[in-house]
Amino acid sequence: MFISCNNKTAESTDNSNVEEATNLEELKEKYGNHEFADCDEFLAAGDEMIDVYLATIDRAYEGDSAAKRDLDRFDTFMNRYDALAEEFATECPEQFEDWAEKTDIRVSEASDKLFEIYMLDYSDDVFEYDEELEKELEEDLEELNEQVEKALQDEII
Repeated sequence: MFISCNNKTAESTDNSNVEEATNLEELKEKYGNHEFADCDEFLAAGDEMIDVYLATIDRAYEGDSAAKRDLDRFDTFMNRYDALAEEFATECPEQFEDWAEKTDIRVSEASDKLFEIYMLDYSDDVFEYDEELEKELEEDLEELNEQVEKALQDEII
């Protein structure tokens, strides 16, 4: 006879038989009310979340607007796990630190794509604004030059 020290039911803690999530909504469904039993389970879920995050970056980079919307909401989703991450970092510091280092490397490899995704959002606006500003400045400069010329002519007369 085998007795487990873990009193939690397999139904409430075991997601191993559940397919991995492929997008933010699936992550929310899978982990929204999930209670993690230990560091291993939390870090495995963290890996899955990062996998989905990186896949979402790839899809957004390729022009998928739904992925871009998910990407915009990912921070809010991930921030919900900050307190748990601190708990598990205290409970298993070496394991958590190793995971964090590997994760930082994985995410940093996607930073160029993220930069391009978000720069594309703003670059057109920035350039349009610059052109409009330049036209406005040219008009103001012409008006100022006309006023200076008129003032000089009034002085001469």
